Amino acid sequence: MPYPEKHTMTPNTAGGTRRHLIAAAAAGLGLLLAKTPFAQSTPNKAGDALDNIQAQRLLRVAVPKEFPPFGSLKNGSPEGYDIAIARMLAIDLKVKLELVPVQSSDRLPYLRDGKVDLIIASLGKNAEREKQIDFTIAYAPLYNGVFGPPYGGVPEPSYFKERRIGVTKGSLEEELLLRRLPGAAVVRYENSAAIIDAYLKHEIEYIAAANVVIESIKDVGARDRTRFVLMLNESPCYIGVRKGEERLLARVNKFLREASESQALAINAMVWFKATLPADFFKRPSS
Repeated sequence: MPYPEKHTMTPNTAGGTRRHLIAAAAAGLGLLLAKTPFAQSTPNKAGDALDNIQAQRLLRVAVPKEFPPFGSLKNGSPEGYDIAIARMLAIDLKVKLELVPVQSSDRLPYLRDGKVDLIIASLGKNAEREKQIDFTIAYAPLYNGVFGPPYGGVPEPSYFKERRIGVTKGSLEEELLLRRLPGAAVVRYENSAAIIDAYLKHEIEYIAAANVVIESIKDVGARDRTRFVLMLNESPCYIGVRKGEERLLARVNKFLREASESQALAINAMVWFKATLPADFFKRPSS
């Protein structure tokens, strides 16, 4: 089912910060934050992004488009790890939330063009992206790899020559795959749901994706037969912020640290990843 173009939500602002954050983690299950009518997103006027958000009482966030468990639709309502993070942040800022579902390749353009205030969409960090936008501390630990039939060891790159590997177009996984396995027959898809569908139909032999994508395969037998084959990289998720917006960057980092201390992020990880965050995650240099 396709995502509606916009979802606007009104936060419940009663109570303390810690309770807000934990309650918003439960909102990832659809238990909190009733939907209000859809809003039409327009580029923000020039000025400080945090001031604009607070003046308009609206936070516009680019979120994944059909990329479970980070973001997808269930019974017409968006849900997922990143959706819950966006809801928590809107509650913390005491503003309404507008979700803007985007394909992976549209995340940076939407932010640069002022169509959204932030990217919360399983966004990895690399040198090229750091030239274009700023990144918060990490909020989810992930790794990218190649998954498929069991191999029985670590294959050499030559093993993948001309083998069909599905990957999300415009993603960090695509960049890593092309660099690591230049001889592979790379097949690009718009989202992870399309990759999984192609894999289950045997149109591709392997999937290049984050580990949590494999956990979203609903066919239990197929999921159990799909094994980790090759590491591409460790790829924590970060929130993307426009260049020069230091106040907004600092404010979002403050929210993430408080959400970690309150265990709201750990609860969210258990809900969507079926695993908690590593104990030292926020102490690592990359975070």
